[in-house]
Amino acid sequence: MSADSKKQRYSWDDFEKDVPKLIRKIKKLRKRFDGIYGIPRGGLSIAVKLSHELNLPILVGGVTAKTLLVDDVADSGSTLLPYTNRKATIVTIFYKPWSKVKPDIWLRETKKHVIFPWEKN
Repeated sequence: MSADSKKQRYSWDDFEKDVPKLIRKIKKLRKRFDGIYGIPRGGLSIAVKLSHELNLPILVGGVTAKTLLVDDVADSGSTLLPYTNRKATIVTIFYKPWSKVKPDIWLRETKKHVIFPWEKN
């Protein structure tokens, strides 16, 4: 298997098409959120976009059970794990089956390394 077959490119166009899908899933929860916290670095682009679309503030800290916590991918789950005890609602675009944390909402499951448009190639 080549190195390229182990990678998956995710474009800005993919992102723009996926945001409305995330919003529909978030709204189906029928929860009130105090704001959005984006995991640095991968979750920041998603947090900003969802903040505008859902009219919620970006939170700098203070993640609570009423926080919408976002990241680009639940890979190992290590960056999400510290927030599980706060009962925040976790949303990612990608989920990997071996992640220590299963998000409340995700759009795509993959086993590949995802290359996001906000990352250096």
